[in-house]
This record gives sequence, structure tokens and C-alpha cells, in this order.
Amino acid sequence: MHKYFVSSLLSLLLVITMQAQKKNLTPDDYGKWQTIGTTSLSPNGNWILYQVNVQEDNDSLFVMNKITNEIHRLAFASSPEFSGDNKWLAYRIGNPYKEAEKLREQSKPIEYKMGILDLASGKTEIIQNVNRFEFTRNGKFLAIYLNPPKENKDKGAVLLVKNMNDGKTRTIGNVTEYAFNKKSDQLAYIVESANTAGNSAELFNLLNYNLNVLASDTARFSKLTWQKEGDGLAFYSSFRKDKYEEDNAVVYTYTNLYKSPMLKIFNPEKTNGFPAGMRVHNRSNIVLSDDMKTAFFGITHWTFNELAKKDDKRPGDSLTKKDSLRIDSTRAVIAAAKGVSAEKLAGVDIWHWKDPEIQPRQIRTLNQDTTSGLLSAWNIDNNRFFQLATDEAPNVQLTGNQRFAITYTNTKYKPAFKEDFADAWLVDTRTGDKKLVFEKVIVSGNTFPRSSPDGKYLLYFKDKHWWTYNIASGQNTNITENIKSDFWNVRDDHPASKPAVGTAGWIKGDKEVLLYDEYNVWAVKPDGKSSRKLTDGENDQVIYRVNRLDYEDPFIDDAKPIFLSAFGDKSKKSGYYKLEKGKMDRLVFEDAMVNRLIKAMDANSYAYVKQNFDQSPSLYFTDNFSKVSQVLSTNPQQDEYYWGKSEIITYKNKNGVEMQGALYYPANYEPGKQYPMVTYIYEKLSNGLHGYVSPSKRSAYNTANFTTNGYFIFRPDIIYEINDPGISAVNCVVPAVEEVLKTGMIDKNKVGLMGHSWGAYQTSFIISQTDIFKAAVAGDPLTNLISMSNSIYWNTGTPDAKIFETSQGRFDGPWYERMEEHMRNSPMYQAASIKAPLLVAFGDKDGAVDWHQGIEMYSTMRRMEKPFIMLVYADENHGLAKKENQIDYQIRQKEFFDHYLLGRSPEKWITEGVSQQEKAKLKAKEKTTKTF
Repeated sequence: MHKYFVSSLLSLLLVITMQAQKKNLTPDDYGKWQTIGTTSLSPNGNWILYQVNVQEDNDSLFVMNKITNEIHRLAFASSPEFSGDNKWLAYRIGNPYKEAEKLREQSKPIEYKMGILDLASGKTEIIQNVNRFEFTRNGKFLAIYLNPPKENKDKGAVLLVKNMNDGKTRTIGNVTEYAFNKKSDQLAYIVESANTAGNSAELFNLLNYNLNVLASDTARFSKLTWQKEGDGLAFYSSFRKDKYEEDNAVVYTYTNLYKSPMLKIFNPEKTNGFPAGMRVHNRSNIVLSDDMKTAFFGITHWTFNELAKKDDKRPGDSLTKKDSLRIDSTRAVIAAAKGVSAEKLAGVDIWHWKDPEIQPRQIRTLNQDTTSGLLSAWNIDNNRFFQLATDEAPNVQLTGNQRFAITYTNTKYKPAFKEDFADAWLVDTRTGDKKLVFEKVIVSGNTFPRSSPDGKYLLYFKDKHWWTYNIASGQNTNITENIKSDFWNVRDDHPASKPAVGTAGWIKGDKEVLLYDEYNVWAVKPDGKSSRKLTDGENDQVIYRVNRLDYEDPFIDDAKPIFLSAFGDKSKKSGYYKLEKGKMDRLVFEDAMVNRLIKAMDANSYAYVKQNFDQSPSLYFTDNFSKVSQVLSTNPQQDEYYWGKSEIITYKNKNGVEMQGALYYPANYEPGKQYPMVTYIYEKLSNGLHGYVSPSKRSAYNTANFTTNGYFIFRPDIIYEINDPGISAVNCVVPAVEEVLKTGMIDKNKVGLMGHSWGAYQTSFIISQTDIFKAAVAGDPLTNLISMSNSIYWNTGTPDAKIFETSQGRFDGPWYERMEEHMRNSPMYQAASIKAPLLVAFGDKDGAVDWHQGIEMYSTMRRMEKPFIMLVYADENHGLAKKENQIDYQIRQKEFFDHYLLGRSPEKWITEGVSQQEKAKLKAKEKTTKTF
């Protein structure tokens, strides 16, 4: 009894001592924090690789032998690749952190080296000035592509081909493209030099070092591509012709390498059936079919120009002053011949109400539209050509066996103000026969028809059910109508057709397709006659999803184990299960975030990452999950500091729906004491309960930044009702916060609200409906839903109205039909009721939420003489990218909340702002400091 008392007392004293030794985290400490980067296993599972990235220090790559525990630390290393024979590791070598930061600040490129680590001896070879590298699949050879010298006039660069067995290296100059085949015995590459007489496409036999020059010419070769199994390859040879402006191209195929090799050439000018006025598009990709009977490539229009010469410079060529003058002169002659003024064209875009796509979208997709071409098929054996895609139906996808193509067009349904629809045709790639198979099918999401791996079926989603189209019989079958479960997303609250939950893919041989309902995975026959429920997630409210560890094949092989991710819908537990021969085995499932599962290619060796909000990510290794070993624990320095914890809060929204939120405690929390709290919102955030957050100077809204500075952070879930997105947010967030206030841990006079983008919109609106929040920060908020719905999502060039009527906006009609609803949910129209000080931030190049949304709110709040500050960051998009701006916003956000919630003395910018005159003085001072 006495011994027990002494032992307990000593333990208590030890805990007290350890607590006394802990300290508060400061921004100066943030730079120490680490994250786990790349993880990988050697094919035999004997070597474990992991990258440790440090915020403000040097990154390192670690390679550990699981048997001997030997560890190699590789400084500044990234992009690692194990050789297939488990003998080597190749990796890229960058610069020390400070040097790299300096180069970025000066907008100078970082020159990379590469290292080759001998895993047996630990010896390392360093090669300078490397662009990229690649092993053959068997690891016997390594291709190293160097950066060309700055003064290089040739088109290509040096390619080093290293024999890993004897260490000898073959040097090949002026290479523009290269690729190993899957069998690891052939290297194909293209040579292009300043002297075009040396241009060629060559095939190098890695077994006997024989060189086969497949083609040589003054023309330019490009788009080298191997057939799937590496038994053949294809490439282009471009040529020019008088009276035509663009290049045309010849297609080369070299097939049956291991039987009777055949080199065949497709010349569009000598092939019957090739459409007049068209050319082979040398910028489109080539696909050589699995059976090597067909080559697929794009064709496009060939511009006729009476005065064009084949020696004229083309777009992309380097133009001299003489070239430019000649081109301008030619344009003038052409214009005169046509009776048109040779004056410079007016810089005008014509926005027409009949435009199928608005002008900004057309500009965004112009390069895509002009580089892909119209997919066509060349049947190599009989030299027959078929154009599959057309100007009227330009979109196309090949079936899994490449016997058919699905071409489709949405032209008939443009302009599309809500959902996108299309008609689709099935085209036989061997005969060119075409038939209409779908009319007005939804294009977006996972609803559009997609081929099975073997090309027997098309799978699509319609009317809340999964359907198949049997290509051989032409029969459409609803394969889920007799299954007593919902395969549409029952949680979806958007005003559009209900989407599917999802699909995991097809079982080998097109035997079954794996489909998801809310919790489970189902295996369903493509004829709909039978189905199997593979999991029972609804019993414990666990969501199971297939977790593919190998994408080598387009199908899932059910003769092998199928791995499933598992997530507790309410508990937030996570982990993995294995499904084998109908039996479910639990591998790991814990009250933590367990993710990033990987598997060795040739062994039952695995690694995964586990973390919690108060436990920094750790890497674990296991052989067949029989015994688990911790390989890495990041951020050991966290033990020196006070840290918070997380827990789930359950509440009911105003409509009585039970919901959840994630609550994060302040570091060194003391029961009985009240703390300030900031609520961060978007949509559903509670699932991130266990996610570890590294503190960072460059990260605004950072949970760890706040909790280590004495705040609670609360992240509640939000669900929506159609036509009331803002009010829906109020109905969820306010009851959630009130539930947390019941705990007595929060000072009700020190509660803030913040969010970014959609969360910023809700933040700006919620403070107009309640006084529960005493300060708010909104990054890039929507403020006027009417003007916002009439704006452009500049990052994609699409109208915001579509987002409002089908997606996040959650309105079932345009603003002029739902004017009252738009106004009652707009922060700007409700601004008179706002009492909380509001800090807004925008980038003046925001391509998602036009920053004029900020100006509208600024003008309104300023006119009402309400406390409002807007930070405008120059040349920034929807998220701040520049380091100095990220740091600035994070600091100002903290200063804002510290003043209004903690009562700290305000910075001058909060009380008075910063004039342009003061800013100019600061810039001049910065310039002087840099000079000296």
C-alpha cells in the first residue's frame, strides 16, 4: 500500500512537472512543423520510403529497410521512384529551403539534380541538371533526360540511357520525346536538331543494343506513343505545303514487334475517304488499339491561303523581325485582294444572346477546341479511314475494347442555363456505321454513358437508377429497379436532377459492376437479373467504399482481395477492411483519421497514415496486417507545447434535424474557465474532426493557429432548403452555437464567425440575422445574389447563373423569377441589420467571386456608417498565392479577432485604415531596405 502510494505520488509529480515544462506556441515556432509527403514501398515490400516536408526548413526523403531498420536520409529529395528489381531508388534533388525561397522571390527557376541510390551498398550517384527520369518496369535501365544548355539551338536535349547492371551509359543527343515499352526491352525516341536533316524516330533494343531507325526526314516527328502492352508504337511526321497555313501530318505505326514487325504509313493526301479540306492534327494524341488493328487520331480543318508558302514561319516558330515584316506584308496583299482594309483588327468580342457558350467560355476552351481535333480511325490492315467525330458531334470516347466510339453533342440543347444535355451515337470503328443510342441524357457528373472495360456495355444513371446499354443487342436495362435500396444521393440538396452516389468500377470480364448506396457496396449483374450486397454499413452507420490500390488494369479482379475504406458516419472513426471470397475482414478501424493506404506491388506489405487533431500524423507499416509497426511520428516538438483536442457536438437545427459539428478546444484548456470561440463554416465540416492541422503563418482560418492562441474553434454542419441558402445557414449555425454555449465553456460575448467563399457568403449573411456573433471575417464573399448570379465565373468562363440554379446557390429559378428569395438571402440587402464588425478580403483578380461583390458590400456598409474593412490583395485569385499576402492576411485576421473578441488594443489599420500616402511611404522604405 505504501509502495503504491509512493508510486502514484511520483507519477503525479511527473505529470505536473511535464505540464510545467510545456509552453505556449508562438508564430515563430510554426516553421518547425512537418507534414508527410510522398510515401512508397519497394515492389517486394522490403523498403519503406517517406518524405518529410518542413514549413521553413529543408525537406528530406527517408528510405528504411524493414528487415535491418537501416535508414538512408536524402536531403532536398523528391519525386522518388523504386526500380522494379528492388535494387535502386532514383530521386530528384532540389535546393536548400532558403536558397529555393530566394530563387522563387527572384522569379528564377530552380535547377534540379538527381540521385541514384544503390539500396544494397548505400552508395549514391549524383547527376546534374536533370529534367526528368524513368526506370524500365523491370528496373534494368534508367532513362535520364537532361535540361538543354541555355545557349542550345537544337530542339531536343541529351538523353542518358543507363544500364543498371553494368553501370554503362549510352548518350543520345537532341531527343525531344522518349518512352520505354511495358516489356522493358525497347526504348523509342525522337531526335530533332537545328539541322533538320538529322530528324528521326528510332527504336533501341535494350537487350542487344540494336538500333532501328523507323523513319528519318527533314520533317518533325512527334507524339510518340506505345500500344498498351508495348507490342507496337505510333507517331506523327509533320509536313508543310504551299497554299496551306498549318502543318499536316503523316501517321506511322510500327506493330507486331515480336512476330512480324510491320511499318505502315497513313498519308491523308493519298488515302481514299479522307475528307477534303481537312488535315491530320499533329497536336492531337495518337492511340494505338490494344489489338494494333486501328490507330486513332484527330483531324481538323486545313486553312487554304493562296499566298502561303511551305517555308513560312508557323505559330510557335521563333520569328525574326524580317519574318514579322514579311508576314505583315503578306496579310496586306491578301487583304487588298479581298478588298478588305489591312488595318489592324479591332479588339472587340461580340457577345450575342444566341451564343451557345458565352464569349469568356469560348476563350477559355479555344486552345482545347483547336488542339484535340475530331477523332478518327485508321484501320491499319485494310487502310480504311473513318471519321468518328464531326463538327456537329465533336465529343467522343472509345469503348473499353475500342471497337466502338460514343460520339455526342450538346448543340441542340445550347445555350444550357441549367443542366447540360446531349445526344449520343454509337459508331463502329471498323465500318464507320453510326446509330443514335441516347437522346437528351445529362452530361454532367457520373450520369453520362461510360463503357465497361471489355466494351460490352455502357453504364449510365437516369431517373435515380443505374442502367446498362448492351452494345451487342441494343437493349437498355434498369439494373437497380428491383434492389431495395437507393442508389441516388439521398443527402443531395441541390436543385437539379438527383445524382448517383457513385460507382467503384467493373469486375473483370464485365461480370458485375460495383455500385454504391448511402452506406454500402453492391455487385450488380449488367443484365440486372441478380445483385449482391457486399457490406452491411447501415447497421452501424459505417460508409464503405472500394479503395483501389492498383490501377494497372481498368477493371477490379475479384480473384484478388478487394480493399474497402470505412468511415463512421456519426462516430467519425475510419480505417480499412478487406473483402475476400465473400468475407469481410477488419484491418484497421479506429477513432482517428486513417488514410493513405498503399501496397507493395509484389508483396502483401502495406503502409498507411494515422492522425488525430492532437496526434500528429504517423506512418505505419505492416505485412498483411498481422503486426503493425510505427515507422514515423511527425512533429515530436509538439510535446513541448500546449495543444488542444477535438470532440463531436450533436445538435438539432431549427427544423429539428439532428446534426453534428466539430469542436476544437484551446491549448491548455482549464475546466471552469470561459474562452472565446470562432465558428468556421462552409457546408459539411464535421467529418474532419480527427484531421491534424499544422499551425502556419501562411494559413488563414487555421484551426491550430486559433486553438494555440486561446480560442475554441467550432465547425458545424449545414444543410439547405431550396431558395433559402442564407436562411438555411442561419437555421443550422445559430442552434449549433447555442448548443455549444450551453456547455458554459464559451464566453457568449466573445464569439466570432468566419468563412471563405461560400462560407464567407454565409458569414456575411448570418451576422445580419443574429447578434450572437461579435465579429466576423469573410474571405471572398458573395454579397449581392442578384448581381452575383449575373456575373461570370472567370476561372472557367462560365455564367454564375448555372451555379445558382443547379449547384451551390440552390435556387430553382433565375433571379427575376425568384427576386424576393435572392434579396432576402443577400447580405447586402440585409446589411441594415448587421451589428458585428466585418472584415472582408478579396483578390482583385478573383476568378470565382468577382471582387466587385466586395465593393458593393463596402459601399453599402460605408454609406450606412457601419464598421467594415475590406482588404484587397493585388493580382490574387480566389485564394491567396503569394507568400507575403498569405502571411499578411493571417496576421490581420488574428489582430481583428483579438481586438473585437479579446479586447486587445487595436492596430491602426483597424481603427483608421491605411491611406495610399502611408502605403507609398512603406513601399519606399521597403525599397530602400532592399537596396542596402
